[in-house]
Amino acid sequence: MILCTISQSTYFAASYSGSLDRMLQSIKLREQCAIYSRRIAVIYTSISWFMVLVNSVFLFYSVFFTGGYMDSLLAPITTYVSVSNLLVPRIVLFVVIGIYLSSAWIFSHAMSFMLATIFTYQYKVVSASFEKVLAESDEGRVSDADVEILRQKHQKISMSVDRADDFLMFHNVGAFCCQLFGGILLLYDMIFYRAENDPVIIFMRVFWMIGVMSGLSLTAAGGIMVNHYVSTK
Repeated sequence: MILCTISQSTYFAASYSGSLDRMLQSIKLREQCAIYSRRIAVIYTSISWFMVLVNSVFLFYSVFFTGGYMDSLLAPITTYVSVSNLLVPRIVLFVVIGIYLSSAWIFSHAMSFMLATIFTYQYKVVSASFEKVLAESDEGRVSDADVEILRQKHQKISMSVDRADDFLMFHNVGAFCCQLFGGILLLYDMIFYRAENDPVIIFMRVFWMIGVMSGLSLTAAGGIMVNHYVSTK
């Protein structure tokens, strides 16, 4: 919940202030890069929707068909407030956790990693252009004009990365810290609290663990990919 708050607040601020729109408009993609980005966007979107749907199915079962396994999240209902029928509170719980929080968590990661993928591919194109010019030059000599053109292209990409980092750094830091802490808690829970014998609940907890580790890996991988080209090319 803390991570979703950070991610949603970050993207809301970036969208409301126009920072995200200006940054996206500044990215000029060639046809090759546009085709690649469109294909990757479809893949990332499909995976994101799949994870949201699977998590929603697990939570739907856990909330409505386990006899109160998730009722602890209804507090203060069930702890200080006595309700004869928990159907309405459970529906609210499912909508908030199963739909809203899952979407806020997963799609924020997908957007951030998509931007990192686009920047990385642009850097690769510039690097490939430099290698091509170097291969076609006489005795490995590259003219100052060609070097300046490639330098300007690299600088434009780096400026887009800086603009994206201005508002994504809060999401990235929150994602790394919250998911690392959450992964430790989930691992501790799976090792020392194995009283639950329902196979669906067990698979759900394993799915959560895979999801948290995947999110942590995406956060780290996105930063590593971009920083590698920023610092070495």
